Amino acid sequence: MMAEATNVRPEERQDLAGLFSRLKRHLPIILACVIGFILLAWAVSTILPRRYTAAAQMEYTPQDAVAGTPQQQMSDLARDAKIDAEVQTMKSLPVAVRVVDQLKLDRDPALREAAREFATDAATGKQAIAGALLANLNAARVGTTSLFQVSYTDGNPLKAMQIANAFAQSFMAEDMKTKVDQFQQVNGQLARQVDALRRNVERADAAVAAFRLRNNLLAQPDSVTAEQEISSIRGALASARAEEAAARARSAASGSTIVGGGSTSPYSTQALSALRQQRAQVAARVASLQSRYGERYPALADARKELDAIDAQLTGEMRDLSRSAGSASQAAGQTTASLQASLNAAQARLASNVRASVELADLQRDAQNARDAYQQLLTTSTQQNAQQSIMRPDSRVAAPATLPLTPSSPNVPVLLFMGAVLGLAVGLAIAYIRERWVQGLDTVDDVETMLGVDYFNSVPTPASSIEKPRTSDPAEATLLHPLSAYTEAFRNLATSLSYAASSVQGGKVLGITSALPKEGKTTTSMSVARVLATGGSRTLLLDTDLRRRSVSVALVPQAKIGLGEVLAGTASLSDVIAREEATGLEVLPLAPTVGTSPHMFETQEFTALLAELRGRYEHIVVDTAPVLAVADTRVLAHHFDALALLVRWRSTPARAARAALHQISSVGSGVTGVALTMVNLKVQAQSGYGDPSYYADYMKDYYAQS
Repeated sequence: MMAEATNVRPEERQDLAGLFSRLKRHLPIILACVIGFILLAWAVSTILPRRYTAAAQMEYTPQDAVAGTPQQQMSDLARDAKIDAEVQTMKSLPVAVRVVDQLKLDRDPALREAAREFATDAATGKQAIAGALLANLNAARVGTTSLFQVSYTDGNPLKAMQIANAFAQSFMAEDMKTKVDQFQQVNGQLARQVDALRRNVERADAAVAAFRLRNNLLAQPDSVTAEQEISSIRGALASARAEEAAARARSAASGSTIVGGGSTSPYSTQALSALRQQRAQVAARVASLQSRYGERYPALADARKELDAIDAQLTGEMRDLSRSAGSASQAAGQTTASLQASLNAAQARLASNVRASVELADLQRDAQNARDAYQQLLTTSTQQNAQQSIMRPDSRVAAPATLPLTPSSPNVPVLLFMGAVLGLAVGLAIAYIRERWVQGLDTVDDVETMLGVDYFNSVPTPASSIEKPRTSDPAEATLLHPLSAYTEAFRNLATSLSYAASSVQGGKVLGITSALPKEGKTTTSMSVARVLATGGSRTLLLDTDLRRRSVSVALVPQAKIGLGEVLAGTASLSDVIAREEATGLEVLPLAPTVGTSPHMFETQEFTALLAELRGRYEHIVVDTAPVLAVADTRVLAHHFDALALLVRWRSTPARAARAALHQISSVGSGVTGVALTMVNLKVQAQSGYGDPSYYADYMKDYYAQS
């Protein structure tokens, strides 16, 4: 049954193996690009000037705090920021100017020439040379460590080493200069602050001294002593008051005795006691004389006079005693008043001292605070001076630059690698363009996806499918190598065509055509016919290519008459049919005198002839002209029971094949299937993923190789 051309199916997604397989098709071009660019990179590396890079390695080791103070701990963030700052300082202009001065690079002709690029109105000659140095300098941190590297690149390796080491030394010198300037600035500020605080201390001490003098506080007031004094005075005052009361009582008693005239008194002195004793004796004698002798006894009168004299003495003595008691009472009152005054004065002094002590304490506290601040700042200043004496740069040279033995530029391995990468990129780009713009068909997927028809098989070239071919003629290879993969490909095609034709009643006519010339159509027609004939089938090969007559030229080169004469009735089939003895194949040729008009295939004679041939042969293989070249195949198409369209592998444009399918379908016929011809089996086995030929290496031992 004839299949008509259908709409092209959407392209299926390619898996990874398919993509790799397609990539392998362009491997020669990709390799050529890679090798070419590698060679180009090598050539460039030989032209470029040699430059050498010397690198010195620095380590950030911040100085410890001054002895006796806690060591300053730096956070990771602050440490990273400080190292980054060190790297930037390394690339600063002041450091570069130091290098110029250290190595006297302002006398270097090469650097002076390079410095012209950096010369400006604002830049001095040294600064311009320093700018030229910085253009060839690189400083960067080594990973996340405390190391950073300074490198210099120059055409002279010795010069590169010297400048790199000079940058390291100049960096440390610049760091020290910055530190010294900072310390001097800080010390100046500290000195001014210390002087100001010293004056504050002096003013505070003067205020304390003036307050002491003003408040008569030459010594530190002692509230405890004052309170003890007050307590003592209070005790003395109490005693004085008791004594005063006793004195007043005595004074009052002595006064009453005198006023009352009593001879007795609670108060007594030695004289008073003697008088009282004497009076008692005289009074006893008076009483005795009075009772014994009566009132008129003369001795009684004398005794009474003596008693009166003694009473007068007692009264005088008592009067003196009263005056003495009054004086004692007055003295006791004065003592009490004096003690009360002392107590009041002591209490007043205590209150005054308390108030003065509070104010004095405030003044002393202010003075002490001033002294503390002064002492603290003085200590800080001393520490600063001590730290300045042991000051060193925060970074040190961990590894000085050494003489570079190999150039850093051009980096030949890197250039070659870049050339390889660029070549690979260009090769892949070319491969992509070729893959996108290629017009040929490669595998069964291409045929079925891009043409929308069934795929028969691939027909390889003899060279790729026969290990040692004994002929260069592709048509003869089927005879000389009947068990090869090459011949088997034609058997597969013949089987596919025969099977397709068998579905039609009386189907025997097998048409073979192509879209364009030189696609292996004649070789395929001859080979298919031969494998059918050698297989025992009575087969006729009919040449219908009126212009080329390729089958006739190859198999019946001496033919004088042929198909045209049979149709004209001037010759019979037996006169024109030739037989190939080796295969038993019979051939109906075209004579050189045949015309080129396709109308001969539209005649009743041709139809009748074809019907007669159907009765004689089991298979009739028809070699036709290219579809796009002439109209012959379209005229013949409806006579075919099966039609194979040959497409040259990776050569025939898919558009041409689709155009051929369209032209055949335009006359109401169709193509049974498509076969790829002239396939390089070895290449297809490497890059034809998805095609049966991709597995040729697995099957090669199955076929005879010679």
